[in-house]
Amino acid sequence: QVSTRELRRKDEEMRNIRIQALLHVGTIIAVDIFFHFFYILTLPSDLKFMNRLSDWALAGLAYSNLVYDWVKAAVMFGVTNTIARLDHLDPPQPPKCITMLYLFAETHFDRGINDWLCKYVYDHLGENHDNILKELVASIATFAVTTLWLGPSEVVYIWSVVNCFGLNFELWVQKFFQQKLFAKMESKLPGSMSRRIRALFGAVNFWAIVLYNILALNSLDFALLVTERLLLTGFPVSTLSIWFITYCGVQLIKERERIQALEEEECDKAKVE
Repeated sequence: QVSTRELRRKDEEMRNIRIQALLHVGTIIAVDIFFHFFYILTLPSDLKFMNRLSDWALAGLAYSNLVYDWVKAAVMFGVTNTIARLDHLDPPQPPKCITMLYLFAETHFDRGINDWLCKYVYDHLGENHDNILKELVASIATFAVTTLWLGPSEVVYIWSVVNCFGLNFELWVQKFFQQKLFAKMESKLPGSMSRRIRALFGAVNFWAIVLYNILALNSLDFALLVTERLLLTGFPVSTLSIWFITYCGVQLIKERERIQALEEEECDKAKVE
């Protein structure tokens, strides 16, 4: 891209850059407010205080930690990307919002590093990702490289193992339900019902992603406390109610993705015509 000689702006590109710049300024102000008035990063270190919180407060705090980390990453990458676009470069997109993540395959904050890992490690070893054994080898190798990049430590080791397991378990469940019996059953269901069933698993996946990643943001003790409260001491009222609300959120996200896919398909057809 740097060696491109003909530099041209796309339609309304400068307008979009200005809008993105203003959004990043607003986000930076919001992050500054979080730093000064919200203690979502320091509260989890006080386990005595955490034990006095309700199940809902704990779940909200765990979720808020990941949202805060996403906002921080969105600011860092977003500002850099905006400046790069002024120089006629097409940088990697900012990280996908944590609220939109219900698949381990899409859980990454740095799209540039993720693209590099996929190209040279994950896709190289896993090929088309249809073979479970190759997928296992590819994911283990990918998280081994990521562990070295993050800096080996006990928390990083645990984070790598659980996320590697989550990625592979997601594939195992997908392969299991792709068998002929389940495939025939799903083909007979309306599309809306199929999405509802998938959203149930997506809601479980969402909280698995949250619990696995607060390890790296906070501590193992806090992650274990949230897990115990949501799955054991909070069962069934807190567990099922939080799961239901998450399920509704995943349903909205899947519907948004479906509409976007249809719009992109229509745009592609219009270009061909």
